[in-house]
Amino acid sequence: MTVVIVAGWFTLNLLAFTVFGSSDNASAPPTAKTSPENAILTINNGRSWMSGATFGLLASVSWLATSLANSFARLSVRILAAIACLLLLPWFSTPDLLRHAVSISGLILVQPFVFFLFGIPDWTGLLGGTLVGFRLKQKTETSQQPEVAQFSIGEIIALTTVVALLLAATLRYAPPVNSLVYWPVLASSWVMLHTITALTIRVVMFHEFIVLAFLILAMTLTITGLGFAEHFTSQSSTDVGVYFQLYGLFIGAFGFSIAVLSAANASEIKPTAKTREG
Repeated sequence: MTVVIVAGWFTLNLLAFTVFGSSDNASAPPTAKTSPENAILTINNGRSWMSGATFGLLASVSWLATSLANSFARLSVRILAAIACLLLLPWFSTPDLLRHAVSISGLILVQPFVFFLFGIPDWTGLLGGTLVGFRLKQKTETSQQPEVAQFSIGEIIALTTVVALLLAATLRYAPPVNSLVYWPVLASSWVMLHTITALTIRVVMFHEFIVLAFLILAMTLTITGLGFAEHFTSQSSTDVGVYFQLYGLFIGAFGFSIAVLSAANASEIKPTAKTREG
């Protein structure tokens, strides 16, 4: 059912992109009533949304892969998801595959560490009931339960290998802007995207609505930071508000993808949570 929901969500977005943001409309030249800023939005609004939805599904599938008992299967699922994402992104963004490969690899690598900091267990731990919710106040209640490892030794070795490959790729990749700006912004975006992922999971799956304020703050900071970074590094005279809107669509689609998957799987852990609390 989860696979059906994920596929349905992406198909719905793809159909909307095809109908409302087709290449014919996107490539239409600006008219006398269309400002340069509006022309850029017409071209990129749908693509920004679809890029965010694609990255959101990648983050979701990467986390769902932790439900598999075999470490090789977990790694294989993440690799297949990364390849699918790599093939889809050129439709909605730049055709630079190396650029997307670096972004995708970094996003997958950062996820386990950010989730560990936010106390997001793997799916084996969720379904096994060793961790109830994500509430820190319940830590004492579960202290006597065996802790579930976030990732195994084999996965750490695999992550180390991927890091080496990622570093080798970065040496060959020439970023479109100054490297001193590009790489810190990219690394910060990886962390912020998974911060949004973790906070969305806590709100949607475990109804911790007090976290919603932090989620909105994280999304606002991410949109603002990426918008200003794009504005200051761009050689065009586009108003910064245009970039805010484009990244707002990207982050919104990313968050919605996480929320859809979280809502689809919330029922999987509710019975366990009730049992433990009882």
